[in-house]
Order: sequence, then structure tokens, then C-alpha cells
Amino acid sequence: MKILFMAQCYAPEDVSAAILITELAVDLVKRGHDVSIVTGAPSYPQGRVFEGYHNRVCALEMLNGVRVIRTWSYISPSKKFWPRLLHYGTYSLTAFYGGLFAGRPDVIVSYSPPLPLGLSAWLLSRIFHVPWVLQLEDLYPDAAIAAGVMKNKRIVNFFLGMEKFLYQHSQHISVISKNFRQSLLKKGVPDAKIDIIPVWADPDEVRPMHKENEFRFEHGLVDKFVVMYAGNIGITSCLEDVICAAEILREQKDIQFVIIGEGVKKESLEAESRSRQLTNVLFLPFQPRAKFSGMLAAADLGLVTLNASAALSSLPSKIFNVMASARPILAVSPPESEIMQIVEEAGCGWNVPPQSPEKLAEVIIQLQSRESRLIQAGQNGRACLEKNYSRTHCVDAYEKMLNGLCNQTRLEKTTHAGEVL
Repeated sequence: MKILFMAQCYAPEDVSAAILITELAVDLVKRGHDVSIVTGAPSYPQGRVFEGYHNRVCALEMLNGVRVIRTWSYISPSKKFWPRLLHYGTYSLTAFYGGLFAGRPDVIVSYSPPLPLGLSAWLLSRIFHVPWVLQLEDLYPDAAIAAGVMKNKRIVNFFLGMEKFLYQHSQHISVISKNFRQSLLKKGVPDAKIDIIPVWADPDEVRPMHKENEFRFEHGLVDKFVVMYAGNIGITSCLEDVICAAEILREQKDIQFVIIGEGVKKESLEAESRSRQLTNVLFLPFQPRAKFSGMLAAADLGLVTLNASAALSSLPSKIFNVMASARPILAVSPPESEIMQIVEEAGCGWNVPPQSPEKLAEVIIQLQSRESRLIQAGQNGRACLEKNYSRTHCVDAYEKMLNGLCNQTRLEKTTHAGEVL
């Protein structure tokens, strides 16, 4: 099977936003499939092209058997709305000729966000007469509207119209959560058109390790009760609650909050932490993948956060990495979120509603002295991950979906040819 992926981020290094598509593409190649991906010059998360790369009209490379076609896009370190929209828009446009250059596949898969990329995928599917799968990692524009990023009524209506067009014209839609599926059903998408394939973590790569490890020594965390957030520091991340809880617990010298990652809210959160003189909050950049298991293992509690507005339109993938590391989860999420459902069903942690920093601080104090419960919750999460959200399990489901679409298309073409004869 010849597969064409179209995704904004595909990096030569294990960058957070590119890990899952990288693992999927590489695993499909190992299973004998011919995989190409149309993407942009690697620039996430700093908004600067990686050393050794150039933002060219078109460039080709091979990475672990995957044919990577990179096309030009506007790249800026700015986190503001219009530069980011221009980045998404220009890549979505140039991805079309990147897809033409890739040649005719058996199936096309485009990732959203960015939503406009679906238009290029749809047009390519029409030209090549092949099925097209729309892969939804976040529900756009719902997520942007809920976060307050997209407010202009004309822009909102434009993207809502685009969303409707893509849902109608895609042959299939793959979503990462049950809540996403329910949202699509409410929008009139037929159930038969939707597959749920969750985000995953690789239990062979993200492994349980000793807590008092090199990461703790390196960052002065020895003998601390570490409450760790590791991931994108975006608008929906609800980390203001964590800063407020840290202030409430500032006199608890043995409790340390660690926030690892990059994103549009990082600067403001760092500024807020400095203004409150919080010595119990440590900010770190994204860590190399080689340190990932040790980093997660260094936590006593793994934070997974999501604000109320994004409860039905986002599912942070960090939850699965925390589960893989056998660390308990402390979720800050709305009761209706899928995060809370996963935590409750797996018995792998605790949930606090957003905008409740006092409650968050109270739960942290309570859990600090309950080591056996923390260990059990971590083990429960690891077991659930291995059963339901492992890399192999999810890649199997992806391969089955794509094979099914290709077989269905071949059958329809054969039937049509027979009717013509």
C-alpha cells in the first residue's frame, strides 16, 4: 500500500509535536508499506528553521525509510494569531504541489490542525482518484473559538464553512477520542464514516524508572515531592491554576512544581511566577527524547491540564506518556472531559476541576503522604496503557483502517468497470 501523509510537523529529531506521526510512518514502512509525507521545514517549537535545513520551495530527504517532501511556508517565532495563521495557510497551500510531486498514492491522510490542509488533500484525492482520510488531532475551529483565539465573526464563519466542506467530502475521518466522535455526530457526520484511534505512547520507549534518578540530580530535585507538567504550554493548558496552587504551597519547601515545554503561554506564566517570587516553580525547555523516560519518572505526580472551554475539543497526548511511565496522574480538567473518564476508568489518578487552585493545593498535600496509593495508581495507568493505548495496538488499528479503505475503493472500481462492460 502506498500512503501519502500530509502533516505540518515532521522533524528529523524527536520533537514533541512530530513524535506520533513519525512513529506511525516508520512502523508502516517496517510493515512493508510505501510511505511518503508532505511537510514543512522543521521549525517547532521556536519558530526557527532547524540547523542544517532551509525553507525551500521543495526539498526531499529519506528518514528511516520514509520519503519526506518539505515545502515552503512562512515561518516566524511570533506566537500571535496572524503570523501563526499565515504559517498554517502557506504550508497548506504549498503542500498541494508537494503532494503532486509525491506521485499517485493508494490513500491520502491529512492531519488537522491546520484545517486548510484538508483542502489540498481533497483536491489531490480528486486528481489521483484515491480515498482521503481526515485525521483530527484537535477539533478546529471549535478549539480556537473556545480558547478565544478566533473571535472575528467573518473568520469564524469562514472556518466553520471550511470544516463542514471537509467533513462532507472526506471519505473517512479518524478521531482520537469518544468526545470528538460525539461532536462530529452532532454536526451531522455519519457514524460509519468515523473511526476512533486514540493517541498512544510506546511502552517500550517510555518505561518505568527509579524516581531518584539523573534528572532529579541535574535539576536539584532530590528529596522533593515533584509535581510535573511536561508538554505544550498553550492557551488551553490551564496552568494558571498550577501557579496559584504553587503560591498557596510556597511554605511547603519539600514540594516542587516543574513545568517543562514551550508554547504561547510560557512567557506570561514565567512572568507571573517571577512577580509572585515563587521559588517552588521551575520552568525548563523541552527535553531531548533520550531523557524523556527519566524526566517523567522523576515526578511524584504527573500533571495533565485542560481548561473548561476545551473539554470537548482537545485531548492532551501527555496523559498517555505519564501512564506509560507508571506515574500517577493529577488532572486539572472539567468533569465532562475525556481526561477525567480515562483517569477514572483506569484508576490511575485524581481529578480537580479548573479554576480551583485551593482544591488543587489541598489534593497535593493529601497525596504527598500516601505513597502506596501513588504507586498503585501509577501501576494501574501503565497496565491500561499497555492494553488500550500502546503504539503497536494503535498502529494495528491505523493499518486496518487504511487497508479497509483501499480494498473498498478497489472493489468499487471493479464493480463500476463491470457495470460499464
